[in-house]
Amino acid sequence: MSYIGQITKIEAQKNNQGRCSIFLDGQFLVGVDAEIVYKFNLEKGHKLTEDILEHILDQEDFIQAKKAAFNLLSYRQRSYKEMKDRLAKKGFDEFIIEQVIRILERLDYIDDREFANAWIKDRITRSYGPWVIKMQLKEKGVKQRIIEEELDREYNSDLQYKIAQKLAAKKVKRYRKLDDWKKRGKISKFLQRKGFSFDIINLVLKDLINN
Repeated sequence: MSYIGQITKIEAQKNNQGRCSIFLDGQFLVGVDAEIVYKFNLEKGHKLTEDILEHILDQEDFIQAKKAAFNLLSYRQRSYKEMKDRLAKKGFDEFIIEQVIRILERLDYIDDREFANAWIKDRITRSYGPWVIKMQLKEKGVKQRIIEEELDREYNSDLQYKIAQKLAAKKVKRYRKLDDWKKRGKISKFLQRKGFSFDIINLVLKDLINN
């Protein structure tokens, strides 16, 4: 273990009382979370080696990655892949990311099935069809099996028809001056973009035109 110096001062940072500045032999060395100081019993006169410093920096990365993860979760739920990608984009090491994610899983803060279920319910309230929801969840890294099971659970054909019919009824008013053929075409393309199947679209259009 290579000796690198002696701690001559540890002080709370003026702009962030939750962080401390560590000085080694009178020179600023590094800023760390206050938790690190207590965890390693760091104090003035403590002698540092390269190994101890490496452990300190690893723990600092872990704490900051954990805080970043909880901050992301404060906005909404995240899938496993989404959390991993977001933390990687912030520059955290893969080993640190895996440690954080294991903790989140143990605390039930990350669960792809719960994430998919919440996502589906939210998208239903926004009047999206199942195809768009399925593509969105695939992009989030949720497994196909989970997506299919949760869609079947939350989004049956009756509900799909009801939402698609409501969307189409609004469009009919906008296209009332068009003939039936053009009206069908525009409404059909709109419902496709929203993620509804051809079966649902055809049923909605048939009922609209008949009415």
